[in-house]
Amino acid sequence: MSLKRAYTIVEVCAILTINRRTFFHLRKAGQLPMLEELKPRIGRMVRYRADLVDRYADGQWGQPRSFASHRRTA
Repeated sequence: MSLKRAYTIVEVCAILTINRRTFFHLRKAGQLPMLEELKPRIGRMVRYRADLVDRYADGQWGQPRSFASHRRTA
């Protein structure tokens, strides 16, 4: 059995430099395509595959990493 590295929501937010609220809005809107939830969960803690998040953060995903278009206008 191979162990996979994983990130929590807090760690993903730190890597992408977004806050938790923005994270949940982007996830619901489908704008974070690299998120693959690992199962089973550990309690209520959601974990995401680290290799995919790292590739996305390094720009290897093939799309821009700007979340400015998601911000609300007043």
